[in-house]
Amino acid sequence: MDAILKTFINRLETLPDKTTPDALGKCVLEVDVRKLPIDEYVSFSDHGYKRNIVHVSNKCEVTVLCFKEGQATPIHDHGGSIGITIIQNGTMTEELFNKQPTGMIASAITRNFHIGEQSYVNLTTIHRVSNAHTEGLVTINVYFPPLTLMNIYNLKDTNVGKWTADYVS
Repeated sequence: MDAILKTFINRLETLPDKTTPDALGKCVLEVDVRKLPIDEYVSFSDHGYKRNIVHVSNKCEVTVLCFKEGQATPIHDHGGSIGITIIQNGTMTEELFNKQPTGMIASAITRNFHIGEQSYVNLTTIHRVSNAHTEGLVTINVYFPPLTLMNIYNLKDTNVGKWTADYVS
């Protein structure tokens, strides 16, 4: 692992276990994340977006997500994790959803993020991330604590699926 990337991860590891979105954002702003050397973690798949783990500990996770044109995550939350997404390359489209009194979810807003911009995820965020553009989308994602469980939602009914990280034993 490159020394600059290792320094960034070491700085993240100094944050409190129950860090806040503000503290996480401040930490990310201390580094020019657009220049983080992540090339060895950039890898795309023809079978859907790809999660490339850079670092995972009991405290935090750093992952590089890669999307080809038209690829998207399912509609999901981040379980008990907060996070920040930094756009490294391309344009990220994020659709946010609200939970209705019926238990259904409904689209609330769609927004685009460009290179160098950041999107925050809190404990109530339900969203879908996609690449609606021709250029590959690469994001650096930091999660506190590590993203071990996501609830997966759909627009047809109130059933909620589960995703569990493959690094969880």
